[in-house]
Amino acid sequence: MPEKKDFIAIFKAETEEHLTKLDNGLVELEKQPGNIELISGLNRAVHTLKGAARVFGFSEIQDIAHRIEDIFEEVAGKRTVFSSFMAERIFKGLDAIRIILEKIVQEKEIDVDTSDICRELEECLSATQKIRTQRKREKGHKREKEDAETQERGGQGKEHEGGKTQDEVMDRMSEAAPPFPSVPMEEYIRVPLSRVNKLLYLVGEMVINKMKSSAKIAQAKRLSKLSKEALKSISGLSETMKKRYPLHDGEVAKLLSQCNAQIQKLREYSLRLYDDVSTEAFHLDPVVDEMQAKMKEIRMLPLATIFEGFPRMVRDIAFQQGKEVNLVISGEDTELDKKVLEGIKAPLIHILRNCIDHGIEEPDVRAALGKQRFGTIKVSAFHEADNVVIAVEDDGRGMDIDQIKQTALKKRLVSREELEGMIERDVLNIVFMNGYSTNPIITDVSGRGIGLDIVRRDITNLRGRVILDTLKNRGTKFTLVLPLTIAIMQVLLVKVQEMLFALPMVPVAECLQVNMEDFSTIEGRMAIQVRGYTVPVVGLNEVLELPFTRDEEGKAKDEVPVVIATSMEKRVGFIIDEILGEEEVFIKSLGKRLGKVKNVSGACILGTGEVVVILDIAELIENSALSHPAVMGRRPVLKEKRRAQKILVVEDAFSTRELEKSILEAQGYLVDTAVDGLDALERMTGTKYDLIVSDIDMPRMNGFELCRTLKKKEEYKDIPVVMVTALEKEEDKRQGIEVGAAAYIIKSAFEQTNLLNTIERL
Repeated sequence: MPEKKDFIAIFKAETEEHLTKLDNGLVELEKQPGNIELISGLNRAVHTLKGAARVFGFSEIQDIAHRIEDIFEEVAGKRTVFSSFMAERIFKGLDAIRIILEKIVQEKEIDVDTSDICRELEECLSATQKIRTQRKREKGHKREKEDAETQERGGQGKEHEGGKTQDEVMDRMSEAAPPFPSVPMEEYIRVPLSRVNKLLYLVGEMVINKMKSSAKIAQAKRLSKLSKEALKSISGLSETMKKRYPLHDGEVAKLLSQCNAQIQKLREYSLRLYDDVSTEAFHLDPVVDEMQAKMKEIRMLPLATIFEGFPRMVRDIAFQQGKEVNLVISGEDTELDKKVLEGIKAPLIHILRNCIDHGIEEPDVRAALGKQRFGTIKVSAFHEADNVVIAVEDDGRGMDIDQIKQTALKKRLVSREELEGMIERDVLNIVFMNGYSTNPIITDVSGRGIGLDIVRRDITNLRGRVILDTLKNRGTKFTLVLPLTIAIMQVLLVKVQEMLFALPMVPVAECLQVNMEDFSTIEGRMAIQVRGYTVPVVGLNEVLELPFTRDEEGKAKDEVPVVIATSMEKRVGFIIDEILGEEEVFIKSLGKRLGKVKNVSGACILGTGEVVVILDIAELIENSALSHPAVMGRRPVLKEKRRAQKILVVEDAFSTRELEKSILEAQGYLVDTAVDGLDALERMTGTKYDLIVSDIDMPRMNGFELCRTLKKKEEYKDIPVVMVTALEKEEDKRQGIEVGAAAYIIKSAFEQTNLLNTIERL
């Protein structure tokens, strides 16, 4: 008998489906407030949600859903007009349901007070009730007038009128009735993902056995060939013996005849074995291939699974920033492996936030530029060969190459010399560096420079790549190229120091045989010219830190094979000993005991039964850059020893002041404290501070006034000011930007790591 947690899991899945449908429907309803069909669909969803909550006894969810249902019924009945005010209240109610649902799943006490949310939802109906009462009165007066007219006519035609009304009702009922389905609907069952993963693992084992079977067929074929060669040799030997030893021809002939018969029998058995194994493989291989394909399909999910949450998210972010954004989604039926799908959700959210925050302009700015007041973000997806391509494109301000260069220099991400040698594509890729941000202030959600670098890292970990295109004042486009699945992949088998390794084929650009005379030296490191490009080269054995064998140490070669691989727009050639060819393999993880191994992404088993390590191309390139600085064309930057930096903490609350002081001192900073802005200004006289951490709401002089005063003084204007405050309204953050604060941290979300990371970046 199913346990309660199984029913809760089903309730959670169904509730999340209803909530997503309501989120997206409300976004559309704001654009089409008179769409009765849409309203009816949303009303059915919330009604189903209310019924399920009642069955399970979750009264908090039931109460909220009931109020939302009342609103939809009023709108559907045309007794009121849907508005953004209603949408905000309903969204708030849906978010509360999500919080309650999470507590239910975690088996925690539901301590969410829904009374305020229900009251706010009821307020949406108060104005509606007045309109309804007025309309009832008007209908009552009209009915009284019609009755009086009927009485004057002596009741004539009443039956006819009534019949007409009944016919109209029947017509409407027949129109509303759903058509009888002509084909049976497909049935679905819910299966835990762990079971699917187990089946996929077993299919992987079958694929490995199929590969071994292919290897055995090759061995049987080789055996048959060897027996044929042995027969030929015995026949030749027999002729030779007859010529050289005619006197002993009888005995020799008898012995050779026996050998010939045995070899012939051996050949027959080997041919029969080869035929049997080949026939078995001929029938079994397509079954295994189809099973493998079907199992891959089971793990495939449509992109709509993650896309469906984007309209609500885009709407909320745009609303907070006072922008108008229209989200257009296409290709949501395109399917991806569930693991890849889960991995790209966070990167896509980062990109969408970036498009709204940095790309789309304010309505008035767009109008002044001759654009439509609302910006458009297009998210599209489609298949391309064995990959899925997802494009996110906005029609905003685009990226300014000059601004990227200035920001990179200001934040010391690259040197001026490096910047001068970069082409436009390289400059654009600076935005993917850790620490890059154009936000004027660091807050709890932006300006930390940890957005697009996470996008590039996560996509690279999924063996995909990101392409960035932009045009100033026209827009920006992010293109993600992803593999359909990461369970099965094509690899290039190479040999280094008598060891076999597998390189994923996706990042491998090409393989070359390079003459030793074609190698050049740049800053003490090897490089080659490939179609006009200079590609740095390093031995794969050096990066993997493999010891030289005795045979290799004394061997000189005229030419060597080089595998050119790419990662994050970087291109490196790896010198190897031998290329053995391509192979499709089933990837296996290294397990929890080994964990993450340097330069390794997993392992696979070949048809011969040999276990081969799959190398991580991105990590190989990064490690080749660290151990060989010139490989990436960058000089090592020597950091001078940092002196103990001095920080002034300005806070009127004693406990908070001492807490911040102890946290900073534990990290080696020298810390002074002040109780308010005026006290801080007095302490700064004659003392040089590297950074100031300040509260805002303080007596005598608050944090805003302190920051404004410091920025006006020449000797203090370059000192970063970090606001740590309980004021979390957007206007407070904007005021922080206006007075010149470098960071704005909310006390309610205050974490030690958060503060320290912010100070380290500044």
